[in-house]
Amino acid sequence: MSTDPSAFSSAFKAALGSWASGVAVVSGQHGASPEGTTVSSFTSLSLDPPLVLVCLAPGARIVDVIRASNRFAVSVLAADQEAASRHFAARGRAPDAGFGDVPLARTPDGQPVVAAAAAHLACRLEAVLPQGDHHIFIGRVEHASADENRAPLLYFRRGYRALAQ
Repeated sequence: MSTDPSAFSSAFKAALGSWASGVAVVSGQHGASPEGTTVSSFTSLSLDPPLVLVCLAPGARIVDVIRASNRFAVSVLAADQEAASRHFAARGRAPDAGFGDVPLARTPDGQPVVAAAAAHLACRLEAVLPQGDHHIFIGRVEHASADENRAPLLYFRRGYRALAQ
């Protein structure tokens, strides 16, 4: 293993990029405009109670929305929703960009989600745990739905992929 920090960083990123993951949008609303960000660091945590976690950079706008509202939603993107992922992943997006051209739907409790996603979760914030350069947000799932006819969007080695059928 190299002791050069930049070589290690590149190797670390390449190793993590070898882990195929689903793509999700974490969203919320506090005030007039809904906000969201693309994540691949989302996972289930517990079935009883129903908990999920997502890792977010502390400077992301969605962090302030979640902290202010104590709520967030997750849209598990479908294979044909790469444009939605790119919209919410774009750096330098205007603060009032919201969902832009991405079709918006609402969970039963009113949280904004990406319409026609493979799945939606509405969560109440349970805990925030600072770790490294991100924070782990734990949410208690209060509503969940899935469209079993929608295949997931995947991310692998810095590119979007779909399941081979």
